[in-house]
Amino acid sequence: MYNKSDESGRTMLETIMYISLLIVLGASIAQYISGAFRRYKIGRTAQQVLDFKKAIVQFTAADEDYTQLSIAHMDAQHAIPLDMRAAPGTARHALGGSVTAGPDTDTEVVGKYMFFITFDHIFQGGCVEILTQGQFYGDGSEMDTLIVNNKFAWRYEHSFHKTTGIPTVHTVMPNSTNMPAANIRLTITDALSACNQREDNTITWIFS
Repeated sequence: MYNKSDESGRTMLETIMYISLLIVLGASIAQYISGAFRRYKIGRTAQQVLDFKKAIVQFTAADEDYTQLSIAHMDAQHAIPLDMRAAPGTARHALGGSVTAGPDTDTEVVGKYMFFITFDHIFQGGCVEILTQGQFYGDGSEMDTLIVNNKFAWRYEHSFHKTTGIPTVHTVMPNSTNMPAANIRLTITDALSACNQREDNTITWIFS
């Protein structure tokens, strides 16, 4: 016998199921979009290191060395890349942390012929991904030393930056006599060890 209450019950149950399905689907889509956006920001942050390095080279092209290099001076001359500009005299990377730069004063040579770029407040996953990307390493990168959280450093045998006071220093040596040194390249294990802060990792690149 037809029972209207049974049909109403089924309709209500189906409605609840549909709503639950939509909630789960919406959450999955939101999670995917959030993950994709986060990956974009990590990739953009890595690229900003190279963009900022290029901006520094152009900004100091007429100078004898990097003595006058600072974020404030670059900002005053509108030399900071557009998507890195923040409050007057400051710069930020895509993950929200601050950017600092200046002449490297802790070197083996007299004169300010090297410069540093530091990105801070990088969450652990972003730190690992940035460090394992290859655009900072290899011939033509002009990277002298890489420092993470001021506790881990990677340098070449004849790097000019002093790493005194840094507990763990990896020096890349030639594979054999009269052979050039292998390029600095971090593994995921290396990066995980160095990026040991959950939300506040700092990476410094020293360039010549």
